[in-house]
Amino acid sequence: MNGKARAWDLHCDTITDGCRRGYGLRGNQAHFDLDRLPPEWGWCQTTAIFIPDQYRGQDAVDYYEKNYSFFCRQLEENSAKAEQARTAADVDRLLEKGKTALMLSVEGGAVLAGRLEMVERLRECGVRMLTLTWNGANELGGGVAADTGLTDFGRDALRELEAAGIAADVSHLNDRTMDDVLRSARRPVLATHSDSRAICGHRRNLTDDQFRAIAEMGGVAGINFCCPFVDPCGERQEGEPDRASTCARVLPDMLLRHIWHFLELGGEDAIALGSDFDGCTIPAFIGGAAGLATLRDCMLQSGLGEELTDKILFRNARRFLEQYDQSR
Repeated sequence: MNGKARAWDLHCDTITDGCRRGYGLRGNQAHFDLDRLPPEWGWCQTTAIFIPDQYRGQDAVDYYEKNYSFFCRQLEENSAKAEQARTAADVDRLLEKGKTALMLSVEGGAVLAGRLEMVERLRECGVRMLTLTWNGANELGGGVAADTGLTDFGRDALRELEAAGIAADVSHLNDRTMDDVLRSARRPVLATHSDSRAICGHRRNLTDDQFRAIAEMGGVAGINFCCPFVDPCGERQEGEPDRASTCARVLPDMLLRHIWHFLELGGEDAIALGSDFDGCTIPAFIGGAAGLATLRDCMLQSGLGEELTDKILFRNARRFLEQYDQSR
């Protein structure tokens, strides 16, 4: 891989969207397609199983298992091009082989159904990150559309996740639950797909204090391509989104402002990518995974430099995950 560009994207919804709509990881019209990755790049894609807020209890568990089975089928069908990675060392090995590394995460702590033993099930499946809530409240705490904080079960679950080597993802938390998690966490946390609230005042974005706290504990924040999170001009797709919905209003400098602001807060080692492919409307200048080559060029042209660009695109995410590998 020496001299070749690398990417580690901390969040996409392609598995859940593909399971629901009936398309796979290759030959699709989605944002993420194994056949349309930038040529010659080394790529690790964290693929989330998204648990919608209408699922709770055993329904959430069953929904997870359905989508996990789909993920496993995709691994079998695409074994010549991609494999599951469970550790940072796995990612290195697969990239050296010229394969895409697929890492599993879950978006929505409702998957635990209020039972700590479900953490072990996630560990067995190779899940490495768990977004504690989506927008609503669940057994762990409150998302951005709720006003509850971290629950007692949420604190217990945080301990179990840390012991199992599953990183707590604070994207989608409301400020109250975020503060509770940042105070309670004993290991670094990450925000897989969250931008800067100082640059774009959406409630889903991180405040400066939140980003600083994540960075100071050794965590990372993945820059989200979701247009309304990048800039207020960003269009949100109404109703059922197209598989590859884009917005032409969000320009490269608007996305780069989030990176530069996080850098001003001391985030050189704490900025990563969290595209949210196939879960939102993204900038047209990116368009999909293939457009990350364009984004890389824009980053270099903005003055970030090769080393810092590589950190943001790949190395910071790898460093973060490696901290948890000893628990596997």
